[in-house]
Amino acid sequence: MVSKSYIDAFDPEGKSEKLCKTCGICLQKCPVMNMGKEESLKEMSRLLNGEETERVLKECTFCFNCNKYCPHGLKPYALIMERLADQIKASDKGIPPFIEYCCTGKGDTNVFWDVYKEESDEENQILDKWSTLPPKSKEVLFIGCMGREIPYGIEHSHVLKKLPKYAPREACCGELSYRYGDYQTFSETVERTLKLFEGLNTERLVCYCGSCANYLGNMWPNYHAVKLPFEIISIWEWLWDKVKSGELKAQRKIPNKVALTDSCYSSELGDRFCKAVRGLHEAVGMEVVELKNNRFDNLSCGAMSVVRNNFDVMESVKESKKKINQVKESGASEVTCYCPGCYLQLRGTAKKNDIKIHYSLEEILWAFGDEYPVPLAERAKIQGRLFIEKLKESAAS
Repeated sequence: MVSKSYIDAFDPEGKSEKLCKTCGICLQKCPVMNMGKEESLKEMSRLLNGEETERVLKECTFCFNCNKYCPHGLKPYALIMERLADQIKASDKGIPPFIEYCCTGKGDTNVFWDVYKEESDEENQILDKWSTLPPKSKEVLFIGCMGREIPYGIEHSHVLKKLPKYAPREACCGELSYRYGDYQTFSETVERTLKLFEGLNTERLVCYCGSCANYLGNMWPNYHAVKLPFEIISIWEWLWDKVKSGELKAQRKIPNKVALTDSCYSSELGDRFCKAVRGLHEAVGMEVVELKNNRFDNLSCGAMSVVRNNFDVMESVKESKKKINQVKESGASEVTCYCPGCYLQLRGTAKKNDIKIHYSLEEILWAFGDEYPVPLAERAKIQGRLFIEKLKESAAS
């Protein structure tokens, strides 16, 4: 059973009341807010007491970095999300339709399902196939919302051929509803997906999306006491293990110099994940340029900042510009995203700044011998169009 709220994950041992009022390190080290000690203590006190914050809910990008900075093992991110949810409930607007449209969990009316409907008959047949529980296997590839937008390349992948695939359309890690402040929908999504995993006979689930790996393998068990009966690993770590063992070698090279943008969940998945991402880029010939803020100290792409200022989409744009400015400062003319969400969020700002942007997983699999006849870039156009249509509907209502 999923916990009742965000706050359950913040302080399971009941030690925060004293510690948070004498520390404030999470806000002092935050690369976005970078507060002084006195200010951080005041803001932590406001958060703990459920009072209106002066800066946190106006500036936070709702990533996970603060959890990494806490010296006491608390999860400040969960506390901030609880106060965000309180703020949303207290407003007379609530979560707008264009945000609900981005989340699975409330029927089949959401942007992902609508993208699936525009896929070819052959692709939908693949999605139907993936909805059936695979036979017993040591490893299974789980493909989440974004991966199901490009089923053909994954289904016909040479590199992933030996991995049975499982990806019911209604299965979801719950990330978007969780990070948009809708805990109820997150809880319902987890319960629904848990039932879909019943009968899955495997020792390890390989997640095509890093966010799925974070939620299924970290957020579910460590934040909300929902543990799956098999190991969870990201496809990046899986591929990197194959490269290190000599089982997988690059058949093509990509001699590009690219700035690597880290996702919010990199700090949660840890050093092994970050090393795997960088190792794979370098294994296929890419020269990786680190941004000023990277790994566990990275800046958000801005996707979740839309929750600020009563869900103002321009808040996301502000943060995207900060990320792309760091790309420009790095000297690289290209940026690579291993997170499909970062790729979607940064595409527009990158284009305006003449920065070429890549979704790196497709390119790395291509270097190892695969083809992606329908790349994520094509489906991103459809997703963007659908989102804008829903945004206009929301503005008109």
